[in-house]
Amino acid sequence: MTFNQMICISLLFSTFLFGCASKPRGQAFNANEAVTEADKARIIIYKDDTFYGSGYSWLITEDMNALAILSTNTYLVYDSEPKTVTLKSDLRISPHYLPISTFSAFMDTIQAVKAQKINSTIKLEELHSFQVSPGNIYYFRLEVDIDVVNPPKPFLVAVKEKEALQEMEGSHLALLAK
Repeated sequence: MTFNQMICISLLFSTFLFGCASKPRGQAFNANEAVTEADKARIIIYKDDTFYGSGYSWLITEDMNALAILSTNTYLVYDSEPKTVTLKSDLRISPHYLPISTFSAFMDTIQAVKAQKINSTIKLEELHSFQVSPGNIYYFRLEVDIDVVNPPKPFLVAVKEKEALQEMEGSHLALLAK
């Protein structure tokens, strides 16, 4: 067995050992979900299919109530009583592994170890706080601010219904990891 083969086998082993951030997904988006009861507000948050930031997923909570793990091309639907809603998030990492050389296999293993360390703890940070009114539907696109020095930072962008429904086409319901 060559050294390169040993490195590739160790990378595969470490991927199974450390795992990746789970990206659980449910059924495909249906525009019929864009309705709400008269006494509740509906909040729809989605992450579109842009590649930028696709290695990151986010645990989304309303205060301490876990809602879903939002990743690329997924959405979540949350119904709320009229109140001030405080959404929080926590980074989940799913690195892209591509062992094309001994060096890249080594670097992929380092990424797997880092991802496992980050994904094994939960550190919620406030994502967005806003007042919701009964009978309204609120659409938000989750975007990520990435720079070289700091960890990625998610933020929500309010989106009009027509634009949100178009961008959510083909996305799947975000779920919680088991």
